[in-house]
Amino acid sequence: MLYETLFLDASAAACTACWWKLLALFLGALLLGLLLGYILWHRFKALVDGLRAEKEQLNGSIIDLKTEIDTLKYQYDEASKENSSLKSSLGRCEADKAVLEAKLAKCEASLAAGGGDAGASGIVAAAGMSGVAEAETKAEGYASVFASDNLQIVEGIGPKIEQLLKDAGIRTWGDLAFADLGRLQKILDDAGPRYRMHNPKSWSEQARMAHEGKWEELIHYQKFLDAGREDQGDFETPSKVEKMYIKAMGFAAAKETDLKVIEGIGPKIEQLLKADGINTWADLAKASVERLQGILDKAGEHYRLADPGTWPQQAALAAAGKWGELKAYQDQLKGGK
Repeated sequence: MLYETLFLDASAAACTACWWKLLALFLGALLLGLLLGYILWHRFKALVDGLRAEKEQLNGSIIDLKTEIDTLKYQYDEASKENSSLKSSLGRCEADKAVLEAKLAKCEASLAAGGGDAGASGIVAAAGMSGVAEAETKAEGYASVFASDNLQIVEGIGPKIEQLLKDAGIRTWGDLAFADLGRLQKILDDAGPRYRMHNPKSWSEQARMAHEGKWEELIHYQKFLDAGREDQGDFETPSKVEKMYIKAMGFAAAKETDLKVIEGIGPKIEQLLKADGINTWADLAKASVERLQGILDKAGEHYRLADPGTWPQQAALAAAGKWGELKAYQDQLKGGK
């Protein structure tokens, strides 16, 4: 019995010691795991913080680059507009020069033929017309074509919007010139979603210019616009006033590259001229009759009847925007002769 008791006590002590060893081993493993986890978490957190800081730095760099790109784009657009404006002015100057040269040649021919001083004095008077007088003549031409209740000459206003404005009591350029922007926007908003996309900001200013007869100023301003919105024009395409005026004069085209507006030039002759480097009205205005005749002669017998004698003068009038004069001149011609 004594041996059995001692054996049991020894077994119990051994089990107790084994249990404590297992507990110590478990706690040691747990603490070691927690320590490793803390070290890994700390390193991961440091890595994440570093990546976030790098991301914020890159975002800042991207924002700076976008700002710089927007600035450069704005500068490029402004330079392009100025360049287009200068090109347009140069084209008008060249066209005016061609007109004066044609008048001078006609005057010299009249003097050489003994046509008298009256014709020469008329040409000299025409050549010496001041810019103000010429502008007044153009203004009279536009005013004679457009009635003051034609609101469609305003860039951004079509037939349906014109009717909306007139239904609201805005019937003339004068009414529109003094209309408040808030009132115009409300008219569009009340008309429904399809009209809310239109921007009436420039309408009153355009109407004021028409109301005051400042047509050249209006044309230049409209070339700065696109659908009535500022900073979207290119200064190259004709203004809405020009397009409507040209159409009213009986001409289908308003692009300076359409040589078919010249009496005597059809699609085939236009192709011949462009193949020889004559692409615009200004180019045609500067071309000599001899050069034009040479182009036709080279093209063959089919073009023998075409007479280019008046083409440079017609082109000069078109390039200068003198559509009334061009129409009156063409009414006297037959097949360009």
